[in-house]
This record gives sequence, C-alpha cells and structure tokens, in this order.
Amino acid sequence: MGLVEKTRDRAVDVLKGNIVEKGMRTSSVYYNQIWARDAFISLLGANLLEDEDLLRCAKRNVFTFAETASPMGQIANFYDLVTDAPEYGYSGSTDSTCWYIIGLASLYHASDDKLLLRTPLKAAVDAYKWLRYQDANNVWLIDSPPGADWMDAAVQRAGKILYNNTLFLTATRCLDGLLSASGGLIERADRLDVNGLKQRFLDVFLPEEDSPDRLSKYWPRLALTYREGRPLGFKQRYFLHYVSFSRTDLRFDTLSNMMCILSGIADTETSLAIVSTMNSRDLAKPYPARVLDPPYRVEGVNFDRAFDNSLPIQHQSGPYAYHNGGVWPFVGGMYVSALFKHGIDQAGRELERLARANSLTRAGENTGFNEWIHAKSAEPLGQFGQSWSAGMYVGAYQSSRGKQPLGFLNQHQ
Repeated sequence: MGLVEKTRDRAVDVLKGNIVEKGMRTSSVYYNQIWARDAFISLLGANLLEDEDLLRCAKRNVFTFAETASPMGQIANFYDLVTDAPEYGYSGSTDSTCWYIIGLASLYHASDDKLLLRTPLKAAVDAYKWLRYQDANNVWLIDSPPGADWMDAAVQRAGKILYNNTLFLTATRCLDGLLSASGGLIERADRLDVNGLKQRFLDVFLPEEDSPDRLSKYWPRLALTYREGRPLGFKQRYFLHYVSFSRTDLRFDTLSNMMCILSGIADTETSLAIVSTMNSRDLAKPYPARVLDPPYRVEGVNFDRAFDNSLPIQHQSGPYAYHNGGVWPFVGGMYVSALFKHGIDQAGRELERLARANSLTRAGENTGFNEWIHAKSAEPLGQFGQSWSAGMYVGAYQSSRGKQPLGFLNQHQ
C-alpha cells in the first residue's frame, strides 16, 4: 500500500477518533469544541465515503447546530463541549451560518435521510434569512465585519468578502435543492434568484469591461470606482479578495478561489486561469496550499499587530504563517479536488504531496494532519489530528476516484 492510500486510512482513523456525542470535534487535542465551519468542511469530504459511523456523526452535527441556532437564525460559531453551550463569536460567524446550509445539503445527498428535511431544513431557512439581513447596502451580496469568518485573527478584512459571498451563493443553490426535495414540506424562504445573484457576484469579484454598466443599476458607487480603477485591467485571472469602504483588495485568496472552482461558480476557462495563477506563484509549495498571496505586511493597515502579539505563537499571523500565507492542508485538499475536477495532469502528484504534508509530525506525536504548516520553514504548527485536514484529504482522495466534495450541486439542477 502506497503513501496516498495509507494516508487515506489514517485520515479515516483521525475522523473517527474525533467523533463525540454531539458531532465532529475539531481535534482530539487542544480544541474542546465542535467548530461549525471546521466540522462541516470535514464532513464535506467524509460524506463521500458513505461510512455509517461518519454519517451518523454528520447527522448529530447537523442537529446540534440546528437546535442551538439563535432566535434570528444565526448558526453558532462553535458548540463548547466543556460548558455544553453554543458560542456565537465576538463578531458573529457569517461563514458558519453558510456552512450549515452547505453541510446539510451534502449530508442529505449522501444519506437521503428525509428527517433532514424537517427540523434541520427549517433551521436552514431561518439561517438563510439571517444571511439576507447581512446585506447592508441592498446589493444582494452579504457583508462581514473583521473576525466573522475562518480568518479570525490579525488579518483585518471586512465588507463584501469573496469567501463569505462564495459560501452565500453556494448556500443559495443548496437551499433551492433542499426545498425542492422537501416537496413543499417547509415554507419556502425569501431566496434570491441564483442566476441574478451569480451575475452580481461576478460583476463585483471578477469584473469585466461591461461590469460597471450593470453595477451602475444597483451599486453606482462601485461602478464609478471600477471605471476609474479598472481592477487588474479587467483581465484578472482570479476572483478579488474583498471590496470595502476604503479599498478593493486584489490578493489571491486560495480557499475562496478553490470553492469557486468546486462549486461551479468559475467556468472552465476561469478555473484553468486560477490554477495557472496558483502555479505561477508557487502557492502549492512547500505543500498544498498557501492560503493568501501576497501576505500582508505586519505594519500595514490590514494587520492588527497589537492583537497578533497577544496570541499564542501557533495563532500568530506573521508573513507566511497562520492565516497570512501559511499552508493549510484542508485548503490543499480543496486544491487537489479542483485539479481532479478538471483532469489536470498534476493532480496525482499534488495528491501525493498533500499526503506528505499530512504525514508531517512533531516530537512526541505520530498522528500528523496538522492544522497548518509554515510556508517558509515547512514546520508543522497549530494542533495535530485536525478533522478538516483529515476530512479534506479524504475529499481529495475521493476526487481522484471521481467523487467531488461539491459534486451534489450538479444533481437535480
């Protein structure tokens, strides 16, 4: 048995070792919580196995977050296993609410369990309504304050963020499919038209020459900004990082661009251009994949240096570390899945390199599946035995066998 297969078996062991009564724990060390985003991303890959133990865990995970949603529909940031209570985060958790809807759709298509179309689907409808209220300027795309998504440390991004809007568009599609499957059992939500939402998403995050003309009808200020600034000459080969009151950030956000490929938001030409950008910037080195390029300078306006210095070393975001351009194996899993989706020759080699990344160990442990890896020193950091590192390795492995983590989106369309 080769490294790729052995790592796949180890990944399943890690996932099963992180199962707790209420769902999928983030890791068996350090984290005494079920973090919603981590769990649903982990299970996005694990659901492809159709393993009975993992599917039962996924179902418990869904019910835990459905039953602890806020009165307004927001899904908790995490469920604390020590206090036995949900926590919603200092700035809320926009991405957790999106991931709940996506995770529910993934589980339903893996299990065909009609019970998911009752209480969990009702919670998804309420969650979607909460997300709609995050559109602060009535342009359909949602807003996020700093710290309201997975990059919740010193990197300061806010406004119309690519990541959360990629999830929101994907969640819109997921909810459409779930409500259709329910046959009217659950009251239909006040949902946005998917095609109209996608066009607005593209106009903001992948603008073309004619995008300002469309933007002028619903966001004239941004239309003017784009006409004057012409982001990357309207010829960018990837989706913009975020748009806020004071800036348009052109950095390459790997996770979001991979999600655009896997969800089908990016067409084939754009997907191949994104992969070309990854290659030209060596973003899969030293391992798949560095999550932000170029990294922010610690003295810049986008970086909270004082806050960063207050954090433990494994959560500090200096250049090429943690969220600021570090290597995250779960994002590497999405990258490898994207390569297999488009039949790109390097997919098999990158799957093996991802297996090597997840096999890195530190003194005193032999589990691997680390939280993140320093992009310069290649040192494994954070915590080991991370569920989403293991889950998205499974997703990448299954992609090599024709099963995609977001493949269900193409069903019943």
